[in-house]
Amino acid sequence: MSKRIEYIDIARGVGILLVVLGHNDLSLSSPFLYQFIYSFHMALFFFLSGFFFSAALPFWELLKKRFNSLLKPYFFTIFLIYFVSVSFGKMSFNTAIGRILKSLYAGGIYIDWIQLWFLPHLFAVSVFAFIVLRFGAIVLKNRFFRWAFLIAMLALGVWTSGWLWPFSIHVFGKSYTLYGLPLNLDLILVSGFFFILGSEIRQIAPEKWFENWLMLFGAGTSLVILNILFKDRVDMATRVYDSFLVNTTEAILGIFFILSLARQIELHSTKLALVLKYVGQISLIILIFHVPIQDFWGQKIMTATGSTLLFVAGGFFMGVTGSVLIYELFIKANPVASFWFGRTAEMPRQKRES
Repeated sequence: MSKRIEYIDIARGVGILLVVLGHNDLSLSSPFLYQFIYSFHMALFFFLSGFFFSAALPFWELLKKRFNSLLKPYFFTIFLIYFVSVSFGKMSFNTAIGRILKSLYAGGIYIDWIQLWFLPHLFAVSVFAFIVLRFGAIVLKNRFFRWAFLIAMLALGVWTSGWLWPFSIHVFGKSYTLYGLPLNLDLILVSGFFFILGSEIRQIAPEKWFENWLMLFGAGTSLVILNILFKDRVDMATRVYDSFLVNTTEAILGIFFILSLARQIELHSTKLALVLKYVGQISLIILIFHVPIQDFWGQKIMTATGSTLLFVAGGFFMGVTGSVLIYELFIKANPVASFWFGRTAEMPRQKRES
């Protein structure tokens, strides 16, 4: 495995830990840290998802690959949620069916585990990026024009991001209020920008960019200063993007800061690199399971201690640890579970050596 892949895995590991931290009530104990994380964490994940993306694959092969890695885990998790709720909880069968049907819309507001919105949307973004990059390879061969197109695409996406949040439709004389398009397609110009930016940066950025301590401290310091000076918020899931200039600059600085941090960790801290690389490689599992685990244990800790700090720290620890245990105990060596979560089951070492 190349060094480039390793530090991207480390960056993904750092990113998913920030996602978990941002999904608890961090805003109560540290509003600035909460703002800091939200200023770039989703842009980072779209960027990393696009870093190794190639439009050279045949279209149907791309669909199959992305279905297996994104939609299959999404649908299986939705089924799992309501199977458990009906079988072991008080949810009625009719209620479960209704919520499953809502989840097919794939907007976060219609999903009990809201974080799952990222999976079907990333599938849509991959298809969108394939079309844009194929178009760019034919029409926008000049990198300057390609980047100008991407910036214009982002500007249009930011300008229109709140138009359909919410919007009303009328069907058979009844009015319905909806939040966003199916698969969050109304967000795709914004998320697609950061996804395609990952592919573009990979082509032009040598590893020495991220080995430079000046990049690490410059991007990190600039990001902190911007978050102190400006309170412009960004939350892609709810279509908040207050400032095209400020929020975009913060997102790009955050991406470069995390990539530089990951590269420095890879070069100078082998043990930490191994841990974060592992976390990055199972980031999808952590994304899926951390919210309910974190909420459950956070509330238990809050009731027992009354401490907001312990509530945040304990919930974070249990959200990550619980997700890791689910992977290690129930998914890693289980071919059926691995199949549904878009992975290949890992055989125990003894069986591999026999």
